[in-house]
Amino acid sequence: MIFMSSSRDLRRAAALLCVVAAAGCSASGAGDLPVPREASDLVLPLDDYHLAPEDQARVQRARFMLVKDCMRRFRIDFEGPSTEPVRYPRNAAYLDWFDPDRAEKYGYAGPPGQAEEESAAQTGIRGYSVTDEQFYVLEGKARRFRGQAVPRGGCFTEADGILNRGAEGVSEAERAKKFNDKELLTFSYDAADLAWKDLRIRAAERSWSTCMKGSGFDYATPADASGDPRWAVTAADDHIEKPRGTLAEIETAVADADCRLDTNYCGVRQVVYADYQKRIIARHRDRLASIKMLNATRLANAAKLLGGEITTR
Repeated sequence: MIFMSSSRDLRRAAALLCVVAAAGCSASGAGDLPVPREASDLVLPLDDYHLAPEDQARVQRARFMLVKDCMRRFRIDFEGPSTEPVRYPRNAAYLDWFDPDRAEKYGYAGPPGQAEEESAAQTGIRGYSVTDEQFYVLEGKARRFRGQAVPRGGCFTEADGILNRGAEGVSEAERAKKFNDKELLTFSYDAADLAWKDLRIRAAERSWSTCMKGSGFDYATPADASGDPRWAVTAADDHIEKPRGTLAEIETAVADADCRLDTNYCGVRQVVYADYQKRIIARHRDRLASIKMLNATRLANAAKLLGGEITTR
């Protein structure tokens, strides 16, 4: 038996029943639809082909150690990015998660560094800048530098060739290539393009919009709320410094976050996006198997490199 303790709970239960029906679940009920309560609940099929954050950080630590060693041969100082694990959940931004605590404290802006961590969560690599001199050697855009031959493909390709050694079922040419950190992200985007046309997403937006109207806000979609010109910056007005954290923004953001939970907006997105990720996996099964093997090999080699068990050349 389920006991509801408030009118807000009753509204949430009614909204959930509405969205479950809109999402096309079976008669067995809400158990067929995920009900995420925090960002870490947002698990998707393509996650199986990613390394865990700690493992990804270990690979990147070894990778940039090799890259720095390579760059030193050309008397180039290169710092690279932080290789600490990215703790922000990978699928949070992808599935439009919006934390109520964040909304109450920051509105739509988010805490300092939030945008950078959201971006890094997609690939496990934080952003960093390079000079022209560094770029030429990192990417192999010059054949020679300071009297020495630059590795074919640059220091990145040299480093990845070492990490890729021994990957079974992967061609020698593939093992010698620079690892494409964004390939899995591309598959995710392909699934998102398909999912966005799904009628279940439109139904979830309508449920969210109805919820917002109940709180006095008139927006068709969550993107319309977060993109309200009173606080959102666009390419057309990025020269204007807009006030952030105003009462209007905070109140809108809090209602938005609550309605995403009350209507299980992200739960619907999770099940729809999972459906299309499964289609992408079926379409690219061989390639994804190769990526998974490369990731496992790179992790094993990274552990050996960091432990001093294998040489780098």
